[in-house]
Amino acid sequence: MFGRDTIVATILGMFSGRVDTTHQVTDPRIAVDGDTARLTALIEAQHLLTADRSKNALLKNLYDVGLVRDGDRWGMRRVGIDCLWFTGDPTAVFGR
Repeated sequence: MFGRDTIVATILGMFSGRVDTTHQVTDPRIAVDGDTARLTALIEAQHLLTADRSKNALLKNLYDVGLVRDGDRWGMRRVGIDCLWFTGDPTAVFGR
């Protein structure tokens, strides 16, 4: 997916009122180069169907994020997500 508005609309469209989710971030690493930076981290995401908690997907993802300085803040320029493994049934949560 490309573009903030597309990503937000797609994810909220799939999950809102239908899926409960939690995320855990581990092993964050940041390399700063002036006004840009690169962040990598492992993200574990647990997704449960709200109506049937027996349907779930647990994913371990590697995030690779390009950052850019915006005044006193850092903003994401791009986010790459590589699924390393999963258990459960991701089609129950994400569709086919």
